[in-house]
Amino acid sequence: MAKTTIGRRVSSPRLVSALLLIALVASGCTQAYRRDEQVVSLTRQGEFGRAREVAQSRAIRSETDRSFMLDRMKIVTLALADGVPEAAEPIADRLYDFLRTQGVNEGNGFGAFVLGESNARVWKGEPFEQAMALAYIAVLDGMNGDWGNVRAAANNSLFQIQDLSKAIAKGEDAKVTSNGDEDLAQRERLIAGLATADKESKRDPEDGSGAAIAQLVTPVPSNFALGYVLKAVATRQLAGAFPGEAEEVAAQLNRVAPNLGGLAEQLRSAQYNTVLIVDYGMGPEKYRKGPDNAIAAFRPTTASNNEPLRVTAAGRTQTFPVVTDVNALALDLRWNNLEDVRLAKSYIGTGLVAGGLAVAAFSNDRNAQIIGLGVALLGAAMKATAGADTRHLETLPQRTYVALLNLAGPGSTIDLAVEGQPSSRLVLVGVPAPKAGKLQLKYIRLTDQGSPAWATSGQVFFANDESGPLDRGNFPYILGGRCVRTPNEDVLSSYQRSGYLAGLTFSDLTELYREEGLMIAGRDGGVIGRHVLEGGDWLFTPRAGTSGYARLYGIDRPPYVARSTRVQQVAEELNSSSPASRADGSRGSQPASAAAR
Repeated sequence: MAKTTIGRRVSSPRLVSALLLIALVASGCTQAYRRDEQVVSLTRQGEFGRAREVAQSRAIRSETDRSFMLDRMKIVTLALADGVPEAAEPIADRLYDFLRTQGVNEGNGFGAFVLGESNARVWKGEPFEQAMALAYIAVLDGMNGDWGNVRAAANNSLFQIQDLSKAIAKGEDAKVTSNGDEDLAQRERLIAGLATADKESKRDPEDGSGAAIAQLVTPVPSNFALGYVLKAVATRQLAGAFPGEAEEVAAQLNRVAPNLGGLAEQLRSAQYNTVLIVDYGMGPEKYRKGPDNAIAAFRPTTASNNEPLRVTAAGRTQTFPVVTDVNALALDLRWNNLEDVRLAKSYIGTGLVAGGLAVAAFSNDRNAQIIGLGVALLGAAMKATAGADTRHLETLPQRTYVALLNLAGPGSTIDLAVEGQPSSRLVLVGVPAPKAGKLQLKYIRLTDQGSPAWATSGQVFFANDESGPLDRGNFPYILGGRCVRTPNEDVLSSYQRSGYLAGLTFSDLTELYREEGLMIAGRDGGVIGRHVLEGGDWLFTPRAGTSGYARLYGIDRPPYVARSTRVQQVAEELNSSSPASRADGSRGSQPASAAAR
């Protein structure tokens, strides 16, 4: 009887090819996200207008791209820093609808990420980034006096977070191979605890649904202090609709952050009419580490400390504590997401590759060899997609303060600085008090790199919609003057009372702006871009009492370079017919060939 061959080994060339394919798959890890260092640098220097323009120009247009929402979060933060919330209002509305309808810590199951995070529809950030984004939407609404929406956004920022301490403790006896890296070791213990619970639940037929894991990963109330502060501020303005809620929220703030007891008491007292949300520093950077770069970790770019914010207004100096430390949130596992799945994929992938290759190399059964190679390929694919997605909101601050002030009069001066950080000093002038019985909210971003001249000049060099006319150069900047107010009938009358543009109608004035290709916020559509004072194409006024207002008007600017022949002619006629105009502070319009804009 002839011998039959039950199976034969895969030929050596085929095995080599398969191994090469596995190696190729394993090496095909997704590339790490490239942090936008230009935007970060501009933000640190206080060049918020340029940073906003760069972020807008680079924003992904496709809604199916994973960075779609990330880019819009950047624009919202930079529009606030630039003092122009209206530049981001439509984006903020869209972002809010997205964040409030998404499960914050959901999508964390193994199956959803077997083929890589990049297959998730849209990046929505780590839980702490979502909370900060919702807080910024609340701030934007607060700048508009929309307290109902402030309360809604702040309330949404206070979603429950995942307490992983029991799972970590359950994995304390696990083998740790992280070479002394406590951050990685903590995540390995988390994996070990979850894996142990999973095995135990499968042994118990009545507990096969994963209830054991659920007991280790339990939802707990948020400790997001900024969210509680914003909710308390908004609820005070809506007292009739939510009686007693402001007191309750202040008590919650005191429970989650006892060090903010003084601030909680100020919120209860309601002896303030101005709320300053003040950001400082740059938030942490996200990077990869651990097996197969499976861990998404954060490292500080601005160091954390407890230096208070010093605020002087109306002859009184007060200090206010740090409300939210973004570095601390980023390093707290409760405010992170998906690390367990990534690390599990790395370990499982390693096991599958090793086991599959062993079967393929040593089995005499052809079917087993093919199956082994398939398992190894699956493992290699899992390892290749275990790499953490390092997209992150790089425009976040390192810390946030909240200052509660009681302003009076039409134009207060506010002097702010982080104690021990002289480069952070900012002098705000012409900050009006709100109407009696009303509350106003201002957003301020302090610099942590250098000390720009505009931050401490304490002056307003150009008339604007917030300041009204100045006592010199009261005619348009595009004609050599010092006024960048939105053109209207009243503004033209102001020019004419000062002795300028007597022969122009309002239609003539607006036509000059059109001929220059300049767009006016509130009149022209489109995304608000860079201001004409900075060589841009837009005319708008940042809110008084913001960093953007101080940055734009707090330093002198080069003369405007006219583009159109008509504007050049009018400027030349104005300056030649009114020699006194140069003495009272006019800039003089340069011909288009004199300098590049």
